[in-house]
Amino acid sequence: MKRSLLLFSLIVLFAASMQAQTVIWEEQFDGGIPDTWEVGPGSPEGALWQWTATGQANVADLDGVETAALFWGTRGPIESPSVANGCAMYNSDVYDGGGIGVGAGPFPGVHSGTLTSPSIDLTGFDAVSVKFNQFARANANAVSTLIEISNDGGANWTDFPINPSVVGNGGTTADDVLLVNISSVAGNQSDVKIRFTWSGRYYFWLIDDVQIVETPKHNIALGDFFYPAASYAQPVTLVDTDTMAFEGDVSNIGGEDQTDVTLIATVSNEADGSILYQDSTVLDILEVDSTRTLQIASTYAPELGVGSYRIDYEVVARGATEADFDDSDNANGDPFIVSDSLFAKDNGLGIGGLRPGGGGDWEFGNFYLISPLANGFVATNATFGGARNAADGTMAGAEASVFLQKVDDATVAPNFDGFDTNIPSSSLEPVGFNTYTFPESYQNYDDAVVEILDINTFEGGVELEAGARYFLTVQYSGANNNIFHSVDDDINYFQISTVVATTQWFLGGFGPEEAAVVRMTVDLGVMTDDIALADNALTLNPNPVSDVLNVSVDLENAQDALFVVADISGKIMSVKEYQNVQNQNLEYDVTNYPAGTYVIRISTLEGTKTKKFVVIK
Repeated sequence: MKRSLLLFSLIVLFAASMQAQTVIWEEQFDGGIPDTWEVGPGSPEGALWQWTATGQANVADLDGVETAALFWGTRGPIESPSVANGCAMYNSDVYDGGGIGVGAGPFPGVHSGTLTSPSIDLTGFDAVSVKFNQFARANANAVSTLIEISNDGGANWTDFPINPSVVGNGGTTADDVLLVNISSVAGNQSDVKIRFTWSGRYYFWLIDDVQIVETPKHNIALGDFFYPAASYAQPVTLVDTDTMAFEGDVSNIGGEDQTDVTLIATVSNEADGSILYQDSTVLDILEVDSTRTLQIASTYAPELGVGSYRIDYEVVARGATEADFDDSDNANGDPFIVSDSLFAKDNGLGIGGLRPGGGGDWEFGNFYLISPLANGFVATNATFGGARNAADGTMAGAEASVFLQKVDDATVAPNFDGFDTNIPSSSLEPVGFNTYTFPESYQNYDDAVVEILDINTFEGGVELEAGARYFLTVQYSGANNNIFHSVDDDINYFQISTVVATTQWFLGGFGPEEAAVVRMTVDLGVMTDDIALADNALTLNPNPVSDVLNVSVDLENAQDALFVVADISGKIMSVKEYQNVQNQNLEYDVTNYPAGTYVIRISTLEGTKTKKFVVIK
């Protein structure tokens, strides 16, 4: 998983540094895989481990020919200390695809290969761990990346499970470091060997700086954590419905049981660092070699304005008597933004591409939820991206179809129980569409922007139903089904987020890491009030206005209300939500608005009221 480190320390117990350790044995793969290592013949024969000078799995050697990987994308090298002198690589992508297409390489389908260390004498060392840098990504549902230990020169092997999340198109970050306690097999043994095994179909495993170290007493780590925001970017009209819950995986990879292990979750404002929410949960004891999922009892109902925010986690062992061996893996988090008008699952960084391995027509996109207070909003544009391998031709002239589909709330439960996964699905009602033709100037993974047309009127913009659920998807068919759709793996969504349709609908998409780049822009499109509040519910003065618009609210009952300001074309200028509004005076600074006509709308569960005002200079 690609992750950014916590920007500030929540609880400072010890100095933030990796503690000194005893390195008993080390291999850096400097200039190649040493002859003392055994490279297995592979299955099928020839599908074996290789060495890469660049620390990347973008190419591999096939019978002396440097061959490109199909799915490497724009990834950089493994971020190991000795990456400059190369690393070991298993390149399943090249073996299957041959740089041509899925299944077109010399070893199509599942293949495997082993890489075995020389014998290591660990006599006198009772508590030992294997430590190594890795960069991995795998497609199979079963773990493809395996590590085994032998204490009798390779006659018998014991598996030590690793990388439970590197499945189903999941992967690690480029700077991932694993520390595996192997004391139960290798402690005080004189003939220890390490065996790395790849077994699967797609994509790659890079390893470097393999060490045997003394197992530290105190070493806990934060693993997968729940990203509670529904989307990376969501309009302010939606945030109030996005109640956040918090949980994370905590592991004890040290040599002693840890006590009073505390998981802390924080939501903060990136602009000023202010803490908006913070709570924790405590586990009495975390045993050696164990992982527990900790849930925080409280939730957070955000009331946020347009801006940038963060969700961060930290784990500490309050009962420890000395510093955590490696506190760099004790904290992690991800950002989210509140926008005026944009829905997006991706943050626009680290864009790569995916397509189904089995070929055929397919559809890919995101699930978005509309606030119950969001009356009169219109989906106007979809933004997405794609790419092709050079062997498949250019993107120029290729076509993609965009669909906006409404989920049937009458038959599909809030957790999507009852969803019809057949194609076509009875759970989805198409409400918007368009076709996009990639222009001559289009470059791989550029943003493509297309207007969403109403499926009945063929006019631009689709009115969104308040409280409704939608899939915004892109379909590739016929000669266009070899296009890779843009994805971003910076954020893990363990809830329903990105969806894919091939032979059926898969509501988990390609896995929690792969967020589709399918963004939706919304505007205020309906300028009339279907269910109108009283005229005096909204009073404006002065009108025309040049600096500050005074807005008086007079409602019959106290209730939540959404206020939207838009220009006459529907472009949203401001969105604010207030709780328990009845009689209230608000001020809107319009100093920076261009001269022209605007509308302001109050929206409640009882109805709406929309009025025009004019800005003069």
